[in-house]
Amino acid sequence: MISVKFGMLGRPGGGWGGFDGRPAAVRNFVAYSLNRLGVDYIDIYRPARLDPAVPVEETIGAISELVDAGYIRHIGLSEVGVETIRRAQAVHPIVDLQIEYSLLSRAIEDEILPTCRELGIGITAYGVLSRGLLSGQYSAGSSGDFRAHSPRFQGENLDHNLRLVDELRVVAQAKEATVAQIAIAWALHRGDDIVPVIGTRRRIRLAESLAALDISLDANDLERIEKAIPAGAAAGDRYPTASMAMLDSEK
Repeated sequence: MISVKFGMLGRPGGGWGGFDGRPAAVRNFVAYSLNRLGVDYIDIYRPARLDPAVPVEETIGAISELVDAGYIRHIGLSEVGVETIRRAQAVHPIVDLQIEYSLLSRAIEDEILPTCRELGIGITAYGVLSRGLLSGQYSAGSSGDFRAHSPRFQGENLDHNLRLVDELRVVAQAKEATVAQIAIAWALHRGDDIVPVIGTRRRIRLAESLAALDISLDANDLERIEKAIPAGAAAGDRYPTASMAMLDSEK
């Protein structure tokens, strides 16, 4: 299955250039994606973010036309809130919402997840290991990438979050599993409508992640995990302030 996000704009020197959700841009992005991927259709096509300058009905309507034309099979969304989900669903059935969800990022449980379940929309959960915090391998000062600018990885916030990971490590050791495996297993146990997306650069980490499929968590295990990292326990936002302001899912 091929799932594609579109609309993010870049700059020649690198960096964020905004988002374009205009119908004409949608058709242009699809044309380039089909050509680059060498395929006749895309299984799931989704706007990477909500374009505040374009009504979501127009963006989804343009994708719907491409569904009718056979270039797209299904429509998804990414990082949007309840109102946007309902408005998009009114135009065309939405199959899934791609959004961050992990033991350290559980805000969707309040309104977004219940709304998706009401409408029959699945959750494609990214950030299940919270960008390495829940990998069990992260230590202070070990990143020089995006995480260096993330509030969750800075100063006292990082110290606090690593203490939470240490609490989870105790649970993992009792299950003869790694921290990462318990974090993934927890996400898998949140419902059949939630599909965790796990990324890795190393085969050994891939094998570790796949082994989480064999971990069974009973009520006692889940209670211990909840005690180790209660909902809302993480310190710091998941993105820098400017990026958080662009997330419809956080409004």
